[in-house]
Amino acid sequence: MKETGVVRRLDELGRVVIPKEIRKRLKIKNGDMVDIFTSDQYIILQKYHPLQTDIGPLKAFIEALMVEYKGDIIIIDNTKVIYSTNNNIPIGNIINEVFIQRVDNYLDKEISYKTGLEIIDGIQLNKDIYISKIFVNYEHYGYAIIVDEMIGKKQKELANIIKTYFEHLLEM
Repeated sequence: MKETGVVRRLDELGRVVIPKEIRKRLKIKNGDMVDIFTSDQYIILQKYHPLQTDIGPLKAFIEALMVEYKGDIIIIDNTKVIYSTNNNIPIGNIINEVFIQRVDNYLDKEISYKTGLEIIDGIQLNKDIYISKIFVNYEHYGYAIIVDEMIGKKQKELANIIKTYFEHLLEM
């Protein structure tokens, strides 16, 4: 478990500074929220992400949508897959860095599978995609990716339903 070998002293208010190298490696920026919990004798700090808190309701919601919509749905944050109905893209897989760098260029557009986009390294989707940003409490947390034979009004509506679900996620 011990990887860095960094030792820090607590100040009089019980605060400790997370070293810059660790924040950079875990992509934790100033203002990001962290989840603090314990396990046995350890205090664990983990970057908080509302899309990863409880996968159960998300899974039930997506499965209910799949009754009406037959394509695949992939939910990602800026680093990994949060949920996927596509068996080739399992939950937890790391997102292709080039895809993340270019994702804003693909937003709210019908993208042909012929572009050869790789969401995960080495895995190209053989269907068209539509990508929409996910916001929770007005803060951007990830993307909903709709994968289908052809992108049309129905798939865009699906993306909008997913966006709306996440926008109201923490209000419940």
